[in-house]
Amino acid sequence: MIRILVDCLSNFYRTAVIENGELVELVIEEKEKDFSVGSIYAGVVKKILPSQFAFIDIGDSKNTFLYLIDGKEKNIFEYNDVKKQNELKIKCGQELIVQLVKEGTEEKCPVVSSMITFSGKYIVLLFNDRCVNVSKKISDEKERNKLIELGEKIVSKYSLDFGIIMRTDCVDVGEDIIFAEADALVEKYSEIIKKGTFYKAPFELYKAESETDRIIKDLMKSDTDEIIINESSVYDNFVNEYSNRGKVIFYNNPVPLFDNFFVEKQIEKALHNKIWLKSGGFIVIDYAEACIVIDVNSGKCSAKSHRQTVLNTNIEAAKEVAKQIRLKNLSGMIIIDFIDMKFSEDRKNVRGILENEVKKDRVGVTVVGMTELGLMQITRKKVRQPIFKILTCKCPACGGNGFIFNERFISEKIKNEICSVFSSTIYNKVVIHSNQKVIDAFKGKNDEYKIIEEKFGGEIVFDIVMTHKLDYYKLDKFKEN
Repeated sequence: MIRILVDCLSNFYRTAVIENGELVELVIEEKEKDFSVGSIYAGVVKKILPSQFAFIDIGDSKNTFLYLIDGKEKNIFEYNDVKKQNELKIKCGQELIVQLVKEGTEEKCPVVSSMITFSGKYIVLLFNDRCVNVSKKISDEKERNKLIELGEKIVSKYSLDFGIIMRTDCVDVGEDIIFAEADALVEKYSEIIKKGTFYKAPFELYKAESETDRIIKDLMKSDTDEIIINESSVYDNFVNEYSNRGKVIFYNNPVPLFDNFFVEKQIEKALHNKIWLKSGGFIVIDYAEACIVIDVNSGKCSAKSHRQTVLNTNIEAAKEVAKQIRLKNLSGMIIIDFIDMKFSEDRKNVRGILENEVKKDRVGVTVVGMTELGLMQITRKKVRQPIFKILTCKCPACGGNGFIFNERFISEKIKNEICSVFSSTIYNKVVIHSNQKVIDAFKGKNDEYKIIEEKFGGEIVFDIVMTHKLDYYKLDKFKEN
């Protein structure tokens, strides 16, 4: 059973997806968000780096990126018969309708696309494209061919230039229902394009539905599902929209919603980098700038043979990795260092399990395969920030590095500075302000610091400071007769 909890009693909407009592997905979004993924804007081209990317102003404090190098932005290129190559049609200062496809971060700008997409329950329309595709989750070849034919009928019906993706939900659905949804999506697109001719850029032409709405649309498929909401206005909206597809419940209990369903503790656990497996093994997740690395360890796991121990641990780890990727909303390139498997059938077994598990993810995940070094590569589409970036901040002590200099290094650094002060300045007294550990390391077991006082004829005084920064120190210098 799938249960969706929507907590509205703060400045954020917190949406938790619970499967059989276990938290599998968490979405946190601002209530009053100015720029959200899927929204459409009339933007202004500010700067172009040919064949790389363009900067588009959509009204945000940061200009957005429009990637040109991957060749996906087909509608802003035209083929030059003379030069035998595609040339960019847009120029600086030109207005361009774009859709926000990726949120920005502190380090990176938001990403937009000129290829507008609209997603319905049964189909996705890709404007300025002519492809006809079927969801990868539909594996039956006859069903796929049938849906491709239907998609081609829909595309040929309209004069607009667009492609289509037939979604999983369109299986066994009448053609008239799918055509009706296509009509609604085409009409919506036409209205937005028309609106863009009347407003001066930068301007928001279409506000995308919230991530909470998208989750519910994707998951509300049976009568056994529940949506539990703790705010009356939001509850009323969902009752009107989804009551025919599941049970919508208003939560009016004094106990906080997430506490009552043991979600808060699961959120805290989701921020841990080390996750123990039931067998006694564990995985460790490390976040790097270019990729995410997940290391699998056997830990306390044991079986009748070494091969069985390795296989059991890797199988359990594959399931847990798929779950953690979805829960933590990890994306981009992900490298999994499974325990080395000597037999090819074991490697195929683990890969097959991983591929099956990632199919549960609403976001596109691709299992690339094993490298020559035995590292499993997978990629996951980037849409939102991972939850650790939303719920945590950089440590003020280490600045986000995860490490600080130890007391021995700091004490040696202080010694060098004091020697420089005594030998090169007029000062002959120094007060060291630092924590107890650093001061003890500086003094040494037998007050070795007095050697410095004797050598330079100076005086060293200590002031113990209570601070969370373990590498903190400050020197005050004085001249005394």
